[in-house]
Amino acid sequence: MTELPTHFIDFEASGIAPDSYPIEVAVVFPGGEYQALIQPASYWEHWSYDAQDMHQITREQLVNEGTPAIQVAQRMNDLFDGKTLCSDNPADCFWLDVLYEAAGIDPTFEVKPIEAFVGREAASEIFKRLPLRRGHRALQDVQGLRAAVESCAGHDS
Repeated sequence: MTELPTHFIDFEASGIAPDSYPIEVAVVFPGGEYQALIQPASYWEHWSYDAQDMHQITREQLVNEGTPAIQVAQRMNDLFDGKTLCSDNPADCFWLDVLYEAAGIDPTFEVKPIEAFVGREAASEIFKRLPLRRGHRALQDVQGLRAAVESCAGHDS
């Protein structure tokens, strides 16, 4: 295996339609974790009740409890400047772009798929080890990804 990722990211979204947007982000990294509900930007209007059921997050919750995109983006830039974050879903790169477009700034870090770190074969093994969950929340999903990567790394040595 090549160098293993140390920073893992996951987004949850308002749906799977082209005008969907990120509603939650979580990152786990050595020594900590970051998570935020994302307040919808004024032009983010799409809402999927299927996604709401899956994530157990309402649009009203995001409006009332979410953090504005600019604050989430700035905090992530502060925390992850120069780092490369690992994702198990190519859509996470899209959600990152949507978030930063709404914030009006550029990310100072990269997000790459797990395959970019470990190759397709090892990534396939990692995907098999991801815990199956009924509900999806970003922090639990990203913790599962880190555990699956670490589990696979342990079997290689």
